[in-house]
Amino acid sequence: MVALIRLLLALGIVGGLIKLFSKEDQVISENSNCQDEFLTFNRNLNIPASKLKRLKQARRAIQKAIKNYFETQNGFSIPKFALQGSYATGTMIRTAKDMCDFDLGIYFFEEPSKTYETIQNHIKRALTGHTTVGISLLPRCVRLKYRGDFHIDMPIYYTLDEKEFYLGARGDEWELCDSKVFKDWVADKTKESLQSIRIIRYFKAWADHYRTKKRTKMPSGLVFTIWSIRFYQSHERDDVAFVHIAAAILKHLKDNFQFTWTCEMPVAPNDNVLDKLNKLQQVNFRETLEELVSKGFEALTFDNKAKAAKAWGKLLGGRFPSS
Repeated sequence: MVALIRLLLALGIVGGLIKLFSKEDQVISENSNCQDEFLTFNRNLNIPASKLKRLKQARRAIQKAIKNYFETQNGFSIPKFALQGSYATGTMIRTAKDMCDFDLGIYFFEEPSKTYETIQNHIKRALTGHTTVGISLLPRCVRLKYRGDFHIDMPIYYTLDEKEFYLGARGDEWELCDSKVFKDWVADKTKESLQSIRIIRYFKAWADHYRTKKRTKMPSGLVFTIWSIRFYQSHERDDVAFVHIAAAILKHLKDNFQFTWTCEMPVAPNDNVLDKLNKLQQVNFRETLEELVSKGFEALTFDNKAKAAKAWGKLLGGRFPSS
């Protein structure tokens, strides 16, 4: 309890919140326990079985089309494929708009004789007509869109020894990077706690809710995955753990990033995955995170579970069971 109060003071959150926690016995109320509601919320974030089936069918069709195409192309080996991203780490969620993204790595086992952009265009030709929405060539992947349902991102890699993998990027740059290493890092850091995976999903759902509600850019799911693991604090209640971790992230930002925000990948190429937020978006995000921390801690003090659940519903969106 004392540590919690010290953390709040260190955050510099003033006014009503400090007054609210002036008495130790007010910090967390047993009657505010929304563990069951959070577990239901976690289930509500799952991708429906029917959509997962379509995703798997799409993946198989994509792999078949690309393999068949490269069998007819001179100067290319036939690539292999690997699932990656949030699906691979178990942190994929169904967004408020009922969308989800799926990552499928395309791997060549030789040094490319063609530029990255050329390979992208070959992938595009292999999949032309595959969907009615179309294909986008992005700086680090090929994106295949499915109308009102999901999209599949396909980063392109090559390896010579199956130990070091290079990711292609616009400008024909190939950098040492493999999402499998990150997937293994997440698996290692979360293997002792299913709660840590749920926390990542809660943050992603919260960000999705505010991104939709306020039409403002939020950090990516990758950022929240890294932060949730680095600042993870276990607790028997998910609501308590979620607020504590949110507070720790807020303190980290206030203590370290007055001018430039960074969130470094824990594996190669160790790049900053928070660099897509401009200054105004950073301010908006910090204010939104402050609201989560203050109102989240307030919800933990309520002596009525229904009241606490209603507060969480306002913070996390309509998929939270607040009634």
